[in-house]
Amino acid sequence: MTITEHILTKNDCWKEGRTITPSGVMVHSPGVAQPNVDVFLNTWNVPGYAACVHAFVTKDGAVQTLPWNWRGWHAGSAAAGKVSANNTHIGFEILEPAGHTYDGSVMVGYDSAKNAAYFAAVYRNAVELTAQLCKKYELDPLAPGVVICHAEGYALGVASNHADVNHWFPKHDKSMDLFRADVKSAMEGGEEEMTQQQFEAMLAAWQQTQAAAPVSAWAKEAWEQAVAKGIFDGTQPRGPLTREQAALVFSRLGLLD
Repeated sequence: MTITEHILTKNDCWKEGRTITPSGVMVHSPGVAQPNVDVFLNTWNVPGYAACVHAFVTKDGAVQTLPWNWRGWHAGSAAAGKVSANNTHIGFEILEPAGHTYDGSVMVGYDSAKNAAYFAAVYRNAVELTAQLCKKYELDPLAPGVVICHAEGYALGVASNHADVNHWFPKHDKSMDLFRADVKSAMEGGEEEMTQQQFEAMLAAWQQTQAAAPVSAWAKEAWEQAVAKGIFDGTQPRGPLTREQAALVFSRLGLLD
């Protein structure tokens, strides 16, 4: 994939000059039927424009518009007590094809069959860009909260209320879960996109590996205290917690009495 550079030096976000240590990637789409990246570069590269992403993904590659460690203006405000993903995540826009309109966050007149080749190209480029960024910053795309879309960011309380990209991906039988799996595969040298079944198998294997890993240094003291008090049995410190396991923990803590 080709990445060209066109830093938005007239945008106030660039001029602000704040930097971050990226701990994730947030995927966006602009909510407008416009595949021509020059339109965005011209519109956004002016003083007073209140948004700025790190890149635009097109069918031909990606255009980088901020240094990757710059604090972007792409996630919006966070919920009370949360930190905006502007402070943690690299954000990029996947440009949408021409030919549709919007009713709120709903695509109107979008032709999935007609746009299949376009979507396949931009999706592949978005996967490759995310894989490169995850490699650069040593990020695990399957870890919670690392690779998310704007809609997921809102659900987590770290972004404003937007639907992208969950309003678009399903029209092409894609989801953010599959996107994350494809990023993981690309990081490991894979070229084919995963099916839902392949994703579920890979996720199960990843969860087993995580469960068998030793306790993280930052949680070691608390983990040992929990084991000593009989809250946990001392095995699989990084394993996922099921609802029945959570119920048992609550019972051991005396919260169900």
